[in-house]
Amino acid sequence: MSKTTYKATIEKSGKFWVISVPAIRLLHTQALSENMIEFMTRDAISMMLEVDPTSFELEFEFIVTY
Repeated sequence: MSKTTYKATIEKSGKFWVISVPAIRLLHTQALSENMIEFMTRDAISMMLEVDPTSFELEFEFIVTY
């Protein structure tokens, strides 16, 4: 059985990384450092959908604004 993959968009805003998962309505979170992005994304998805945080895959897209 293949796992569902969720695409998360990441954008720097001040000292935070703002994370959105468009496939899940109203799912937004943030991380203070790049190394916390995956953890915070998994945590938000698993809480919103009430699933195990290892039950899905993640794909990240970093949005760069100048």
